[in-house]
Amino acid sequence: MNNAWSWSNWIRQESLRWSFIAKTCAAAMLALFISFRLDLEAPGTALVTVFIVAQPQSGMVIAKGFYRLVGTAIGSIVTLLILAAFAQNPTLFLLAISLWIGICVACAAWFRDFQAYAFVLAGYTACLIGFPAVQNPDQAFDLAITRVSEIYIGILCTAVISDVFWPQHLTPQLVQNVRQHYHDLIAYLVRAVAQPLDISIQQEDPLRFVIRILDLESLRALAVFEDPRSRIRSDRLRLFSADFMRLTTTLQALEQMGHRMRNQKQWLALNALRPIVQSLGLEITLQGQIPQCAAESTPILRQLGSYQPWLVLHLQDTRLRLQAHHCLEQELDAFDDASALLTRMVSELYDLTGTYASLLDSRHKPKRPVPSPVFFTPSMEVIITGIRAVLAMLVLNVFWIKTAWPQGALAATIACIACALFASVAQPQRAVRHMAVGFSAGLMAAMLMNLMVLPYMHSFVELSLGIVPFIICGLWVASRPETYGMGTAFCMMLSTALPLQNTMVFDGVMLLNNGLAQLLGLAIAGIAFSVLQRGQIKQQRDYYVRHLARTLAATCRTPLKHLPHQFDGRIRDLMRQVMLRSPHLIHELLPCALSVLELGDAIIRLRLQPTSSIPALKKTLRQLELSLRQPSQLSRQQAMGLLRTLMHQTEATPQTSGEQTGAHIRRVLQIIADDPWFARFQSLDAHYAGQGVSRAT
Repeated sequence: MNNAWSWSNWIRQESLRWSFIAKTCAAAMLALFISFRLDLEAPGTALVTVFIVAQPQSGMVIAKGFYRLVGTAIGSIVTLLILAAFAQNPTLFLLAISLWIGICVACAAWFRDFQAYAFVLAGYTACLIGFPAVQNPDQAFDLAITRVSEIYIGILCTAVISDVFWPQHLTPQLVQNVRQHYHDLIAYLVRAVAQPLDISIQQEDPLRFVIRILDLESLRALAVFEDPRSRIRSDRLRLFSADFMRLTTTLQALEQMGHRMRNQKQWLALNALRPIVQSLGLEITLQGQIPQCAAESTPILRQLGSYQPWLVLHLQDTRLRLQAHHCLEQELDAFDDASALLTRMVSELYDLTGTYASLLDSRHKPKRPVPSPVFFTPSMEVIITGIRAVLAMLVLNVFWIKTAWPQGALAATIACIACALFASVAQPQRAVRHMAVGFSAGLMAAMLMNLMVLPYMHSFVELSLGIVPFIICGLWVASRPETYGMGTAFCMMLSTALPLQNTMVFDGVMLLNNGLAQLLGLAIAGIAFSVLQRGQIKQQRDYYVRHLARTLAATCRTPLKHLPHQFDGRIRDLMRQVMLRSPHLIHELLPCALSVLELGDAIIRLRLQPTSSIPALKKTLRQLELSLRQPSQLSRQQAMGLLRTLMHQTEATPQTSGEQTGAHIRRVLQIIADDPWFARFQSLDAHYAGQGVSRAT
């Protein structure tokens, strides 16, 4: 059975791979044919565009093509403006172009997914148009129109063929991911309520709940380009992600509350809570079965709607019984705090299930505000990424000017592409090496075609028959994720090195010089990545811990509007970056990140509560921020002292809201007083000595 499944899966993978190869070859030949028919100056540019835009799924192609269109238009306009200002002074022009490319590369590192690709193209287009135009300023506009036309032809050919012939849509994968996330969460809750307050997300697969929900946003952003149903449901999908993150944060807080109650031996409160938590198990399943799709979640939504008022009344009755049995005040407080978290968790589960069920209705509009996606992007790393690109461009431009190197523009263009494409890659040096291998193989293939194949081709059909076998080889390598960079680089070099024009010139020396110039530009980019790179393991850990501490401390003073979602998103995205860039640190940093999520949530909830002690609260928050930015036993004790004072002042206020505020203060105090949490956070942060990840080595 397993062998049959493996065999069918292999056949499916190979069919998808060869479908991608066939469609990309067809798009490449169509773009080349149109460029030849329109007598464009450099049809190879359209061919390169096809290989850069090509992706297995049509949604990726359309999204990448859309942002490439936008980036190309912006880059061409800015280049013409720079050329108009500095056409008489090539040195100032090259300096301005280098600064523009640095800005584009920094923006490419700031933004995510294919949005960053628009800035990559804005910088790349500046090189493609600006360098030839500065040598012939009077032809700058015509050159810009020609280059933009060649790029647009490549984009449109790739998008049309990808979406018309054997389209591979992302929407089914998006639907499956949403179902899987909801199913996994309900399955975990079923196990958790069977042993209430005894198991934790950290005992499961925390990556599944903490990080991988962010992948849903990437899929949604791509799927909206290919499917109107995904566009209609886009807001609800974003709301689903936000509800999922909020619920898992509350669930983690409730589990840690149970852990602290066990450590403090508050058995009366724990035993009173267990049957209440266990009762939730019947409300989140359909006769013991976990919902498999949005349609099956509708009965769950009705069950949770009826369960919420029953839960509130049952918790109140249980507390009265605990009081009647002369339960200690500390245990009553712990019961109240756990009850508040449990009520909140059920309410958030109801919201999540409602959002999930609403995906069935194409006309439904969210009744709650839809938060925008939030990502963690350190400003210092973005700045250094831009500086790296500027330095690489300046080095090549100075060398170009001083030596009057004919291929200087081509080398600078390739350096720009490498710096921009690999700005946010986890291992840029490895990506540069892969690109160098692909360029070298592509150069040898171009030499072979230029000397032994193309001279015997006398029509476009013959040209296609001669070039397609080489393209297929490159795309076959690019169709595998581990060698994608090599295959794409092979096809790019093949397209730029060959004299693909209506009047071909078979000059082997020029071809070799152009190929070596591209390799030199790539080498300069690789050197720039090596000079300004991420530090060793210790510096990486210090870097991530510092940002965890800063993001947590910011919850004490950041404006409250959208703060819960922003904080949640930044911490989770930071962990996703750790998983991608430093996977060896994820198991060390993830428990700390979960604790940061718990304390940050408690601080935000405290700030959201009305209180009459505004000056005391502000003073407490300032001290709390200091203790989080500079962890020490002294700052910790001072923060705890101010929290206790604030709690006494709040409890003296004869208002219902004061009781709620006191519960949130107690929760913050309990988390900070939790020795394992503080010891773990302080031991990691103790390594930090002022250095970050991005620095010269």
